[in-house]
Amino acid sequence: MSVENKQIPEAGTFKNRLMKWLFTVFTCLLACVLYFHFFVNTASVEVELTVDQKTDFKIYWAAADQLYSEKNMAAAVATPERKHYSLFLTDIGKLARLRIDTHSYTGEASLKKLVIRQEGWAPIILATTEQFGKLVPLHQIAESRVDNDGLWVLSSGEDGNFELQLVPDRLGLDLGWLLLRLAAISAIVVCVLYCASPLAVNLRFVPVLLFGVWMLIITMAGISKDNSHPDEYVHMSAINYYQDHWLPPVIDDPAIRNTFSAYGVSRLNNGEVYYLFAGKFNMFLQTFNIPEHFSLRLFNVCLFGLIVLYTIRNRYARMVALPFLVSSQIWYIFSYCASDAFALFFAFLAACELIDPKSLLHRYLKGDGWGFKLLGFVVLSILLGIIFLLKKNYLPFVVFFYLVLAVKLFFTEEFFWEKKAAILRLCLITFVGLSIFGLRVGADYFVNGFDREEKIVRLQEEMAHSWYKPGTELHKKHISLYREARGATLEEIVKIDRWFEKTFRSSFGVFGYFTISGTQVYYDLVRWSGVMLLVLFLATFVRGGGLIGSGLAFAGLGISVGLIGIALYHSWVIDFQPQGRYLFPIIPIIGILCGWNSTTMNQRLLILGLTPMFLLAMYGFIFEALMRIPRVVFL
Repeated sequence: MSVENKQIPEAGTFKNRLMKWLFTVFTCLLACVLYFHFFVNTASVEVELTVDQKTDFKIYWAAADQLYSEKNMAAAVATPERKHYSLFLTDIGKLARLRIDTHSYTGEASLKKLVIRQEGWAPIILATTEQFGKLVPLHQIAESRVDNDGLWVLSSGEDGNFELQLVPDRLGLDLGWLLLRLAAISAIVVCVLYCASPLAVNLRFVPVLLFGVWMLIITMAGISKDNSHPDEYVHMSAINYYQDHWLPPVIDDPAIRNTFSAYGVSRLNNGEVYYLFAGKFNMFLQTFNIPEHFSLRLFNVCLFGLIVLYTIRNRYARMVALPFLVSSQIWYIFSYCASDAFALFFAFLAACELIDPKSLLHRYLKGDGWGFKLLGFVVLSILLGIIFLLKKNYLPFVVFFYLVLAVKLFFTEEFFWEKKAAILRLCLITFVGLSIFGLRVGADYFVNGFDREEKIVRLQEEMAHSWYKPGTELHKKHISLYREARGATLEEIVKIDRWFEKTFRSSFGVFGYFTISGTQVYYDLVRWSGVMLLVLFLATFVRGGGLIGSGLAFAGLGISVGLIGIALYHSWVIDFQPQGRYLFPIIPIIGILCGWNSTTMNQRLLILGLTPMFLLAMYGFIFEALMRIPRVVFL
């Protein structure tokens, strides 16, 4: 069966009708269970709080025989401009006491009201003098009193907190009203499944969802202030350089001093071609009089738009784009100036070329006419040249790309009659691509001489903050540098510094300068949903992929684990930076595996697994990133 014709089976046979109804019933039951767990059987908290500076308001909970822990905690970021907050706890019937951290700075705060509600239980309200009197100061509370503004607190440290003993009063659920709501939820699910079913055919829902994501990306790019995103100021400066230049800069040119970061390095000296492309694109945009902060970001925004267009046209592109739906962090890197989006875009293109049997790569390797030979030689050589010039963390993707291509050539019948010629053509475009890589590297040495590396080190000593200067003594360097040399063990990096947890969170929703993040509940939901989807993917790849498909799945898993290991080792030995974007080459690797196994994937289960991840990503991008990012003030 051609992959272009593969569909969710239509009703016609008894088995197909039965599977369709079983899937519908299962989805309804799952929706009802999730609603009951998160909205009926979970306590919500409404808080009215006044603070003097940005801080965290936290509530820890514990049963009678438990200690407080970070796992049982809900938090909200409080600011002086905002007064009202809401958060979720757990089932109130399991709780014996709460620890309430009003603020995390030394100074004053006022808690005017706190209300805990859960269906079937009497609300717990703290608003009067008598009610606030139930709070017992625990730690770092210098003074507290109840006045017209509620509970006034003066903390003596950054961890002031109170304890509240709970004796919940159970009222019982209104079962009739609950059943009516569950029926309404089931009806909505049935309606959505029925009306949206045509979008499931050939994964037509992928470009629809990606288009909605693109609108969010455009919004973020337009409303966020300059330098609201990681290191954006140096990326913007590097792009501006290439508006008027074609060759790499002289390393010690005073005109590029503004492109150096606190580390004393410039993005113009790392060999990436992103800044050249973005610079020329921005030069074109200047004719439209677009605000500079927006025009500099539009290059990455347009790259995501091209992904949307490609998925509209090509089903294999939709398969590669499936992993793009699971994380708001992926969308986020397309909304500001950085080279990560550029690298991910070209990895996406390479993955599409690899898995589509009608792609330019396949036609060129098969020698389909002189037109495809010539076009393929030029376009594919340039594409490979750019792939070789991507960020260093994309090297594992390049390895997997060539591994899959080798499997196609030697272990499948796709190139049975053209194998020798295909190998020669592949070697040719690879050689030209490497030549393009060599020309870019050679241009650096042509401009700066063969002592280029020594010049970079000397300038780093001059431009870097004292924490990052190469000559600074180890004990005076920033605490994140050279953790191994300082005596830290790998176990400390993992357990105490929580490298895996921080990397996980920054893979699925940490925004701005790592100051905007979600709640513990949000990350737990992403974790559980992600594990379910990953298991679904692996089971599909192994069960339906045969020896070759399952072998590639394990190879991709091994390469991905290797990339994670390299990132962990870098954080331990060189610089502790647990950032999820360093692991994004895994995204197109998964996309390749999805494309390879496209005919064996159960689309109903695939959609069921993707839906919670996509909804969580939407929540994170809208209610965390867009709502809390520093915004441009329009006059």
